[in-house]
Amino acid sequence: MEAVFMRRKLFVFVILVFIFNLILMFIHIKSNIQFEKISINLPQFAPALAFLVTVLLFRDLYRPIIINFNKIVFSKVFPAIIIPIVLNTLTYFIGMLIGIKVKIEPNLFSILITSLFGLIIGSIGEEIGWRGFLQPLLEGKFSKFVSSLIVGLIWGVWHIIHYKNGIIFMSGYILFTVSVSIVFVHLLKDTQNNIIIAATFHMAINASFISFFYGNYTNIKLWSISWIVWLIAAIIVIISEKRYYFIK
Repeated sequence: MEAVFMRRKLFVFVILVFIFNLILMFIHIKSNIQFEKISINLPQFAPALAFLVTVLLFRDLYRPIIINFNKIVFSKVFPAIIIPIVLNTLTYFIGMLIGIKVKIEPNLFSILITSLFGLIIGSIGEEIGWRGFLQPLLEGKFSKFVSSLIVGLIWGVWHIIHYKNGIIFMSGYILFTVSVSIVFVHLLKDTQNNIIIAATFHMAINASFISFFYGNYTNIKLWSISWIVWLIAAIIVIISEKRYYFIK
């Protein structure tokens, strides 16, 4: 019975995430503020808001969001930054090798500098809900592998803005979010799901996407390469740490 109540409570969180997503999307679109210039995307704060409302409704679900900085966390900051850069750079060169024309913005550096604040706070807003709250709660019931699959699936479906690109794109994008979710678990090992690492990794992913996809958002071939590259990375991580992923 307790397990049933837990699932219902987590279901409430998921529903709230989608509700806040739609509300913030509406505000973002209707507002006269040009959030895009500083890469602030209001729906990114939906998971954090859903977390706050959920723990107010169900006090027993409350767990502190871990933000401490120690030697383990310090040692994982560099990998959290470099992994997305390496994988998306690999995507870029594979695309070039097979003849895909990839556009790189000439003023990319200034775009990244202008976007930095928005990338940081947006990543924190998402990761408070995804890896700070949902992932550890699921790990109390499932293995890390299953938990990361569930979080990755919800995370992918939650990106409503990509539905306009069609079912093929959306399916590939969900494959990507599941793969990234698996790699997230590897980076967060021994950190108690530290929000510093989660937000850093999330920010690095978004920053590297701006670098290589800024003028290529409709290039389905390039996106497909990226999804496959991340899937391979996830498979390698799982194989290298099978016990960690499959034991509850």
